[in-house]
Amino acid sequence: MTLKSLLSHSIEAYTAVRTDSRPADAVLSDYLRARKYLGSHDRKFISEAVYGTLRYDLAIEAFIIGAFPQNSNKITYALTIFLFLSQQHQDELLLPTSELTSISEAKLLELRSQFFSRRQRIEDISDKFSFPCWVTEKLRADFSDEDLAHLYAALNTEAPLTLRTNTLLTSRDALKQRLAHDNIATTFGNLSPDALICDRRRPIFQSQTFKQGLCEIQDEGSQLISLLLNPKPKTITLDACAGGGGKTLHLATLMQNKGKVYAYEKFPKRFGNIRDRLKRSSLQNVELLDSEEKLYRFREKFSGKVDSLLLDVPCTGSGTLRRNPDLKRRLTPHSLEHLTKVQSEILDTYAPLLKVGGRLVYATCSIFRDENEAQVEAFLSRHKNFSLLPVSEVVKEIRIEADLTKLRERLQNETYLKLFPHRDNTDGFFAAVLTRLS
Repeated sequence: MTLKSLLSHSIEAYTAVRTDSRPADAVLSDYLRARKYLGSHDRKFISEAVYGTLRYDLAIEAFIIGAFPQNSNKITYALTIFLFLSQQHQDELLLPTSELTSISEAKLLELRSQFFSRRQRIEDISDKFSFPCWVTEKLRADFSDEDLAHLYAALNTEAPLTLRTNTLLTSRDALKQRLAHDNIATTFGNLSPDALICDRRRPIFQSQTFKQGLCEIQDEGSQLISLLLNPKPKTITLDACAGGGGKTLHLATLMQNKGKVYAYEKFPKRFGNIRDRLKRSSLQNVELLDSEEKLYRFREKFSGKVDSLLLDVPCTGSGTLRRNPDLKRRLTPHSLEHLTKVQSEILDTYAPLLKVGGRLVYATCSIFRDENEAQVEAFLSRHKNFSLLPVSEVVKEIRIEADLTKLRERLQNETYLKLFPHRDNTDGFFAAVLTRLS
């Protein structure tokens, strides 16, 4: 397919994403699925064009509106992806497509030249990396401008494809060899003893290794959340905000298929194909609480008796922008304020289920202090019968066969788990470990 045709498809796909309220990955998946004539190279180009544009469209659109204000949303979307791809393919002249025929070629070239010139002069960190100004101001409380620039640059890149070894069925070394046999090259993760990082995007779901349940796709930072909870075999664990169940499966594996992991999700559809994943992983110690009635019965039976409690609460997802660049547009001060209230309610609701001496891990995939340290500090001020355990000490207690030296070094003297893509090559993650005193 010619570059002009790819540009036209990219504009069409990007416009679909921008005019649909669903997450970008769902919209783009539907767009590509409906066009079976597109080859793998074409699909890759369009996907990268759309996601690349989403990472920078706040800044690009601001430039377009300033330089060329009298245009429709449809033209703005077309110009946005045209300018992004023009920057990516500066050695090739992108020709106007049907979506841009209302603008003269001379005007397009002028806009292109102005855009390139402006990008080289930008000093404002929000504009340079296409982040909302309010986000920058909030993060400046925790990051220097230099460090924030590194964080933004990392959040604007594609996340690696990371796998978690199913240690019930294989070892990480053996999994690495099996994947190599499937022509999937990997390297060991830096922090999680079960993580393997693929050298590039791979069709993992189609591999026999995946179909046999030897691995799951899971960010390395996400793997550490379950590890910090450190659930023991033959105990009771509750994953109270289970979502798709990735951490549920990991918790059940860490418990060696013994005891019971209960997984609750307020919106059961989010469980997706978790039953198939459980079967593939050979896990038999998971029970899904997929209704309010089942949760009520669980609370009646186990209030004050739960050994391990994971609260991976709903959050802004600001740490996952590498995967979900369209989140930038949905991030607002109002949504942050709303979510902090939800998080506070979840903590207060589920904490009483924990037994005395039990362990609670509060986790988010957010980089905002409001959802992280501030939330934990407020909870502890309300609940004097809970105490904070520094993660530097928690990680010393973990007793598994794998070598945890790098993780212990990374968390040395740390109170909380705080991971960032520019420092750890993970999504942005936060976790606090609490215990109940009375």
